[in-house]
Amino acid sequence: MPHRLIRFRVVLPVVFGFLAAMLMLWDYENNRMIALMGMGWDMGPPFWPYQAVYLFLYSVNAPAFVLSMPILKLLNLQSLSLQYAIWFPAIVGWWWWIGSRIDLGIISHRHYRYAKLLGSVLAAASLGFIGIAVRVIVGEIRWWMQYAHDYSPYRASTLLTTIGPAMWCLLLAGGCAVAAIRLWQEGGAQAEKSHRRYRPLLIGVSLVALYVFAIHRWDKALNPPLDYSECTVDLLHGLGCVHGTVVDESGKPISHIEVDLIPIAKTGTARFYGIRSERTDEQGRYNLNGVEAAEYFLAVNAFSAFGAPTAELPFATVYYPAAENESGAAPLRVARSTPLHLPPLRLRRLELATIKINVKWSDGTRPRRSDIFFQNVLYERAVGTLPQIDNGVGEFTLPKGFEYDASSSVDCHKGNVHESRESLPYQRIKVADGSTPAEMTFVIQGPPCVLWDPD
Repeated sequence: MPHRLIRFRVVLPVVFGFLAAMLMLWDYENNRMIALMGMGWDMGPPFWPYQAVYLFLYSVNAPAFVLSMPILKLLNLQSLSLQYAIWFPAIVGWWWWIGSRIDLGIISHRHYRYAKLLGSVLAAASLGFIGIAVRVIVGEIRWWMQYAHDYSPYRASTLLTTIGPAMWCLLLAGGCAVAAIRLWQEGGAQAEKSHRRYRPLLIGVSLVALYVFAIHRWDKALNPPLDYSECTVDLLHGLGCVHGTVVDESGKPISHIEVDLIPIAKTGTARFYGIRSERTDEQGRYNLNGVEAAEYFLAVNAFSAFGAPTAELPFATVYYPAAENESGAAPLRVARSTPLHLPPLRLRRLELATIKINVKWSDGTRPRRSDIFFQNVLYERAVGTLPQIDNGVGEFTLPKGFEYDASSSVDCHKGNVHESRESLPYQRIKVADGSTPAEMTFVIQGPPCVLWDPD
């Protein structure tokens, strides 16, 4: 095809716009799946090719991303997927401008009244672009030497985030330099008269403003202000939500207790990452938003790392509507873009028992400061409670109806070394009527030591 028949201002936007659309779709689907699984990129898929997709998209279209930043800052989007709606037209517009410069020449064929002055400005811009490229390269080299040289997945990331922007800066610097030289060589000339050339610019600015306003209204429609009395569906992604309250036998709201939404169809690691969790507010309300359409179990303290009953929250695990395990739970069906409102989930408040605590060294003296550890045997995922005991005497309150593994520990300062000493072996106790020990004694192995001071 003859060169004169190629219209770069048409070809470049179509080619790079199509490429950007495909990469954005790839990136969107991966981010959506990672979010639905409850993971972040740090524990999601490997770097290549998943995370490299966005970096490659940024590298090829770096100037368009930079030009989009003020609009994204202005919008402050809550629906992050709508950022693609800002990036895509910016990318297409950027490549149209590049194609037009190729078709019409670097500075077109107009005459300029202040040609030498404009040439000086372009020369300064060229030096500025070169300076930016050097800063980007030097900054990445320093970061690489300090953090990433021993970690191979960062190599591709460093190349993509450095080479792309740096090459764009050098390319634009070269274009500005060539334009400056041409203007200096031609010298000043009478500027052509402008006949209503402001109209296309005014129309373009108006269309951009209208488009940005539409994105803003769409974002507000998809993300209304948070209301704890209602849950919020996601119309863009077809996600539902689950809303309800947690109360005790008397109907009093239970705050700060964890509610878990457990997918029925998933097992193993996929189920663990697919669980949605949220703590209730002061009125016992929970809103599990952004839930994929599927069947779930709803439970209190089923998978939480802090899910074992405590003196502050003496409530055992309950599956909706009132079951101790999944076999007696009622499945919940969450539909696409539909809220699910549940009746209150009632929990039975457990009785409490208080045990007197004694902590001693092997020689019978008492440490000034020590910790005791109670692990609820029934809740393997939950970490134990670790309260502090001063001067070797104290007490601790536990919910009844469970067995606990108990021990005590002291942090010692040995030179510059932090040493932890424990009372071994663990003591297994049962906290129930007629079985709860009134008093427990823990003996720390070894002679007294200088206590570790974290300050």
